[in-house]
Amino acid sequence: MKYLLTVSFVLFALAGSVFAQDKTAADYKNEGNDALRNKDYQKALELYEQSVANWEEGEPLEDAMLYNMATSARRIENYEKAIKYYEMTKEQGFRPDISAYYIAFSYNKLDQEKEMESFLVDAVEEFSTSKYVGHMKKMLVTYYLKKGSEPYNEASQILASAQNADPSQYDEINARANEAFSNAKPWFEKVLKYDADNASAKASLQEINNRLAQ
Repeated sequence: MKYLLTVSFVLFALAGSVFAQDKTAADYKNEGNDALRNKDYQKALELYEQSVANWEEGEPLEDAMLYNMATSARRIENYEKAIKYYEMTKEQGFRPDISAYYIAFSYNKLDQEKEMESFLVDAVEEFSTSKYVGHMKKMLVTYYLKKGSEPYNEASQILASAQNADPSQYDEINARANEAFSNAKPWFEKVLKYDADNASAKASLQEINNRLAQ
């Protein structure tokens, strides 16, 4: 009896293994959809990737599943994978505008600002009529304001140092401040390209131009 039970247990385990191997790409995809609905993004991504691994060779991947993979990766802050899957979604023409926004978003989260800027400049042109273009422009404006404020604040600090400087140093101080202001100017001009009414950029540019004109 003990032998028979052992054999039965082994056969049951083997049968379970066979059934597990019989899972199709569609099965994994559907389980991934369930996990996504339950907001278990890590599990959803793993299941979707299992679906891809079992996808029929030569068949294009399903657009909606790719988008769900990208979303799951973004939700668990795996931004490298998010970029990968959003790019695939964009290339397949499925929600390309929002995919483009999230690609830039992911670059920003990875502190890859140059890649973000380059990508967004093209995306703003490509999706100029999209309802998401405003979000893309806002991301660019935030970046440009940040980059412009760095040399602008440096210039202000240089000018402040003149209070304790010898008069013979004034020309050199002004020259260094003007150089910093000149470095800040293009960034604020870029801000106005995407947000013509930006008050901060306008005020900064006006002061820069007044300083440089002296």
